[in-house]
Parts: sequence; structure tokens; C-alpha cells
Amino acid sequence: MTLSRLPIRSGLASAALLDLAILCLVTLAARSQGRDPFVRCSDQTPCLRQGETPAALATHPDAWKIRKRVEEVTVFFTATDRRRFVPGLVEDDIRVTDDQRPVAKISALRHQHDLPLRLGLVVDTSGSVNPRFRFEQEAAIQFLHRIVREEVDQAFVLGFSDHVRVTQDYSDDPRLLAAGVTALRNAGGTALFDAIKSACDKLATAATDEPAARILVVLSDGDDNASKTTLKQALNIAHTRDVTLYTINTRIDSLDPRNSHATAEGDAVLKRLAEHTGGRFFSGMSASAVARVFSTIEEEMRNRYVLFYQPSNLVEDGRFHRIQIAAGKSGRRFHVHARKGYYARSAPLTD
Repeated sequence: MTLSRLPIRSGLASAALLDLAILCLVTLAARSQGRDPFVRCSDQTPCLRQGETPAALATHPDAWKIRKRVEEVTVFFTATDRRRFVPGLVEDDIRVTDDQRPVAKISALRHQHDLPLRLGLVVDTSGSVNPRFRFEQEAAIQFLHRIVREEVDQAFVLGFSDHVRVTQDYSDDPRLLAAGVTALRNAGGTALFDAIKSACDKLATAATDEPAARILVVLSDGDDNASKTTLKQALNIAHTRDVTLYTINTRIDSLDPRNSHATAEGDAVLKRLAEHTGGRFFSGMSASAVARVFSTIEEEMRNRYVLFYQPSNLVEDGRFHRIQIAAGKSGRRFHVHARKGYYARSAPLTD
């Protein structure tokens, strides 16, 4: 998030323009309280009276309050103890540092399942993907049926080869999402990083009245040969959009030592995308393991925490800030899995 700024330029603000601006503020404030701003008020809240100018209300101490928008960082994480997820953590159980500095304030700590989910299923449909494609489609459909809550969550389906194609836009209807998965077709090259950029941008435009968990589940072999976007750019966009990636290597020869070099390169790409954004990477599986992977992703998503905190002396300089979270309870230390950090967006230039 970036702090809102309203530059004031000398010589441009006339009394009439000031009155108009104040009138708009008073009108919005009054209507938000269910009142008509142009009649005498029946309560003690000030409003515009006959013969008053809008500027007259500016001196009233209760006319409105200016609230400073505080910069907050959102982080999703899991805590495990011997591979078992730890439930019931509270603010006193965690310690957070931002660039090795204790944070100014923890605003909230909640379970992810309390938040709306915005999910993108990103599927490699290029010619390089393996013959397990249909089986993976069925596993993906079952996953969407289990994870998407009607009237709460929204998901979309995006396929990519040389180009990116959305086969089902945002929906909470599992039947429509399933049809979007079924509509995916194999062909062409692989523009993985372009697809991730498009999907992250799409997640950022999702309408929601409260914070939402933004997730991409990516099925690909990691062999990008057609993108204009680079791996670094794709990661930067994911960090900027607060998106978590879960990546699954779909290469059928991942167990064949003759193809170990190609598999290792794809694994390295998909692993980096997942680990740097706080997700998980999966590879080296048999065909039947794909369904279990989706179940693992579902379980982790239902056990994630979402943390809102205010950094100490955050400067909007576009620099990458590293996050460290420690968790413990009753003398036990837990393993915490979260994204590596975030970019402090550059502030807009003002005169």
C-alpha cells in the first residue's frame, strides 16, 4: 500500500473552490450517517443551516475528523511442530522483525479461513506438458470444489502456452470453474512468467470489501520459452501484489534420470517462485500423487495465519524488506513458513 497524498499548489485555491471542496466533504460525511446535509439537524452533529456557508462548518470541532492512513504489511504464514500444523496462536506467541527491526505494532492476527479467498488456477497447456494432463484436470476440479466457498470466495481458471487465456473468469460456482478447467487444451510453447504476471494482475483487481488471501496454484514443467516477462519480474509482481504461489512440476519424465537436467531446471524455477512468495513446491511424483498434492495445498491453506503489522519507520523507497517471524508457546519453538519479504512501494512525486 502507498500513503495517500494530496499536493496543495499555491495560487490555485480560490475561496469558491475551497467552499465547494468543503461542501463535498460535509455532504459525504452527513450521508454516511444517514442524514440530509442541507437541513437543520435534530441531533448535536453539525450540519449546513440556512444562511451558512460550507466554510463555516470547518471551525466546528465535531464537523469531521481527518484520519491518517497507516502503512500496513500483510503476511500469511504457517507454524508447524514436527510437521503438524499448530493451531490457536495469538499475538503474544509470535515475534516479528522487518529488516531486523522489531515492528511498531501488530494490528491483527487471524486464521486465513476467516478471509475471503481469491484464487487463480494457472495451468500449462503447452506441448511440453506430459500425458497426465487429463488426470491433472480432474484433480484440479476436485480441488476447486473443496476449496471455493460459495458467496465468500472467488476463483478463475487461466491456461497458457504461447499466450495466456482465461477459460473461466471469477466465479464462486464450482460447476463453472470445472467447465473452465475442462476447456483447457494442449498446444504451443510455454510462456510461464507472462502467465504469472497476468494472473497476479488479475488477483489485484478482484473486488473485495476486506483483506483477501490471494493464491495462485500453478501446474507447469517450469520450462519457459516464450515469455516477455523474466523470472525476476514475475517474482517482483507477486511480491508487490501480495500473492502466494503453490507450484507443481507436471513433467512426466521427472523420475527418468535421462531427463534430469531439464527437470532440475524446471524444478529450480518453480521452487523459487513458491518459496519466495511463501507457498510450496511439489515435484518428483507419480501420476496418482497429483490428487494428494492438491489435498496438501488445501490443508495448508486452511491452517495458515494472516498477520497485519505496521513496520517501524517505513520509507517508501521501492526497496525489498525482509520479514522474519518466530513463533513459540509453552517453551516450544515452532517452524514458521512465510514469504521472504515485500517491496515498499515508491511514493509518488509531488511538487
